Amino acid sequence: MTDLSVRRTAEPADPPDLIEPSADGLGWKDFITSMKSTAVGANVVLAALSTGLAVWADGVGRWLLASLVGVSVLLFLGQLGVAGVRLRHRARLQLAEAHYRQELGAAREEVARATERAAAAATELAGLQVLRGRHAAVLAALQDMWLSYPAPYTDDIELTYLIGTTAEGDRVVERRHTCPDPGAALPFMQGRLTTPTQLDAEAVALADTEIVARSEDDKIAVRTIALTEKPGLLRCMFVFVPSIAGGPADWFARYRMPGLWDTLRTTGHDRLTWTPTQRVADPTGSTVSRLTVNFDFPPEAGDDVFVRDADNRELKRLSGPDGSLRYQWSCADPRPELYTWELWWARRGPARG
Repeated sequence: MTDLSVRRTAEPADPPDLIEPSADGLGWKDFITSMKSTAVGANVVLAALSTGLAVWADGVGRWLLASLVGVSVLLFLGQLGVAGVRLRHRARLQLAEAHYRQELGAAREEVARATERAAAAATELAGLQVLRGRHAAVLAALQDMWLSYPAPYTDDIELTYLIGTTAEGDRVVERRHTCPDPGAALPFMQGRLTTPTQLDAEAVALADTEIVARSEDDKIAVRTIALTEKPGLLRCMFVFVPSIAGGPADWFARYRMPGLWDTLRTTGHDRLTWTPTQRVADPTGSTVSRLTVNFDFPPEAGDDVFVRDADNRELKRLSGPDGSLRYQWSCADPRPELYTWELWWARRGPARG
């Protein structure tokens, strides 16, 4: 048998379009490549020379020779110009391709970094969700503990509602005279802040109320912890450090509640409800020994406002500490039931929210 030998052809070199452009511009080899395409022009020159030599003696031949040589030279120079233009175009394409590759590489690196950041954010979010679940469990435990707390104290409460001409002027001040039972200590107390109750009302966060709570003599620090933050319901825990013990303590909580009286300013009528906290040991009685409610209108309200209680009796009309118009209601030993007050304000001109 005849041995068959298999010969592999050499792998083709990189196509000319993928060759990186020289930093020094166009080289001699590039021109040689372009000049190969000018063989036709060279053949024309040789043919012209042969013809000229054949009729050298004739004057017509000399002119013909000169014309052919001139045409050949022009063709040759044109070929060189075209070659130069093509080479510059190819160089621009190669530079654009190199720039595109650099941008593609940078984009891939950015995608990788973004993927890493997204993974880190997902891990952090999972950790925050776990902490949020633990926080909710602690708040639920505090709520259950307070509901079962015997509440060994009584409260004199004065609620003052500052009704502004605009939503930003709505504020609430709660003053309390808290008396623990003999031998008892009060480390904390749950409270429900007054919030808007309209159907479209949004949830109010405790931090947004800018609440300030402190004792009148600054001997007891009062800290606030949000328990429930839902539309129409803002419940918090007041923690006393040290605990209220050995005698009564006077303290207050002051907070903003923008939009609390928007309905009153818009329609001219609104309603406020409030329920005293009932005792755990005696559900028929409340922890409040006396409840006072003040409605402070701006001085310009004049005679355009009035307030009535659930029995349709107009509240006592007084002058507030800053010259405002105050309506006051007071009750000793209120029962743990719903109390209601109706407010009217016949504002002149367009209402402002």
